[in-house]
Amino acid sequence: MDKMTPPERFQAVLMGEKPDRVPVIPFILGFCTKIVGMPLGDLYADGNKSFEAQFMSMRLYGYEQTPMYGYASCGPWEFGGKIGFPYGEGHSAPYVIEHPVNEIGDIDKLEVPDSDKPVGGFVEAQKLCDRCVEMGMPGIFQGGSVFTAAAVVADTTKFLKWMKTEPKSAHALLDKVSQMFINQIEYFVNRYGADKCVVFDGGPVEANTVISPQKFEEFAFPYMMKVHKKIREFDIPVTLMHPCADQNLNIPYYIKMRESLNWKGIYAWIFGPETPLKTQIEKFGTHDIIGGNVDPPSIQTKSYQEVVQLCKELKLNEPDSGNPSGLSGPEGQEKHPTTDAPKGQCLRGAAPEQHPEARKGLKGRKRCTP
Repeated sequence: MDKMTPPERFQAVLMGEKPDRVPVIPFILGFCTKIVGMPLGDLYADGNKSFEAQFMSMRLYGYEQTPMYGYASCGPWEFGGKIGFPYGEGHSAPYVIEHPVNEIGDIDKLEVPDSDKPVGGFVEAQKLCDRCVEMGMPGIFQGGSVFTAAAVVADTTKFLKWMKTEPKSAHALLDKVSQMFINQIEYFVNRYGADKCVVFDGGPVEANTVISPQKFEEFAFPYMMKVHKKIREFDIPVTLMHPCADQNLNIPYYIKMRESLNWKGIYAWIFGPETPLKTQIEKFGTHDIIGGNVDPPSIQTKSYQEVVQLCKELKLNEPDSGNPSGLSGPEGQEKHPTTDAPKGQCLRGAAPEQHPEARKGLKGRKRCTP
């Protein structure tokens, strides 16, 4: 018998406390729109609808992931560019229609938004976070990655070229993008209080299939440090990190960041399937939360029984540290160094009593207090 509500359980793990059982964090935003019959584009174009789809899916299935807002092409909208929403066939996330930066000279013209109001996607993030915080759940919003955002604020091919031909200009753009994220994070901290905020940082352009670890050190690392130093100054307790795709050669720099911050705060790491779970635990498991790495296509293409087996295999292959783990989503499991919750099934179905509430939506919903 569960003793905690899903938001309480999620909050307990994030804060390093003992939950009543292993939490399930599926990290499947687009899936929620299928469940409620909503166009995928609404998930990103309307923060209120995004909240409703994610919250009702959460209640239907009984998992612990609370609503969040973010997408890989964050940046252009915030600097006055134009993005499209995934309403068309084959679309899966927002995409760039007009880059704010197309030539070197455009970088100097960029104006960094102040911290007094949300801009671009952060306007929709605020709508979602307002409702989360009102119901006792954390406000989860985007705070990076700076490098991936800069690579879409500018034309991506040109930006990668400028790293070699115009490095000063590339650094100038990265600095402005990092300050944009800092200002937006500050806005949310002022609105809700740091203890109610969770920052999500992640991006694919840092992958070693795109840039070398030397380029990561030169161009990505300094601005990642700039933002995360401010996150620690703001005293935001939890940061979600998703180094997307193959970033194995960048791991020393992620470790360096955590060491530079004296391992303060709780970081939840969700690497891709290219990074063995054993490596994640060895590098970060003493201090941080570790997310597993069942490859995402398996969630779409394999049967329920096959996915459960993949999760069980992850648990069996996990080093015998005495720490439990549970599913963290399409990319696998989750474990926390200070949690000793009983081992449980990686995937679980919805409790029968949760289905009527999901179908009724939010009407009459009691306040969730973590």
